[in-house]
Amino acid sequence: MRRVSGFLQNISVVFLITLFLSVATQIVMRNVFNAGSIMIEELARFSLVSLVFLMIPVLTIEKKQIVVDIVLLYLPAPIRKIFDLFIQALSAGFSVFILVAIARIMERNWNVRTPAMRMPNAVFYFPVAAGILFTLIGSLYHFVKTLNSKEAGK
Repeated sequence: MRRVSGFLQNISVVFLITLFLSVATQIVMRNVFNAGSIMIEELARFSLVSLVFLMIPVLTIEKKQIVVDIVLLYLPAPIRKIFDLFIQALSAGFSVFILVAIARIMERNWNVRTPAMRMPNAVFYFPVAAGILFTLIGSLYHFVKTLNSKEAGK
C-alpha cells in the first residue's frame, strides 16, 4: 500500500507542477499580452481535478484525513474499533457508489470531448475514477487491518 501511495503522490506532483505552470502562463499571457488561452485554462482545470482525486486515496491509505476524533478518544478500545470499522465500511460504500455513478455517466458520455482540448470524457475522468478506486482499496485495506488488529485504531 505504501508503494501505491508513493506512486499516486508522484503523479499528483506532476499534476501540481502542470497546474502551477499553466496558471502562471495564463497570468503572464493575460497581463502582458492581453490574451488568454482556453486550452491552458482547461489544462489547469484537468490538473486540479486530477491532483485532488489522486491525493484522496493517499490520505486514506496513510490515514491522514481530517478526523474529528474527540469523542472516539474517550471510548473504550473495543467500541473505538467498531466505530473505526464502521467509518472504513462507510468510506468503502461511498467509493462504490461514486464508481457506479461514474460508470453510469460514462456509458453515454465516454466519447464526449472537452470544449478546448478536445479530450474525451473517458480520459478527463480517468484520474477521478482511479482516485476513487484506490480510495476504495485503501478503505478495504484498513477495514481488514482493523478487523484483524487486537487494538483499536492500528
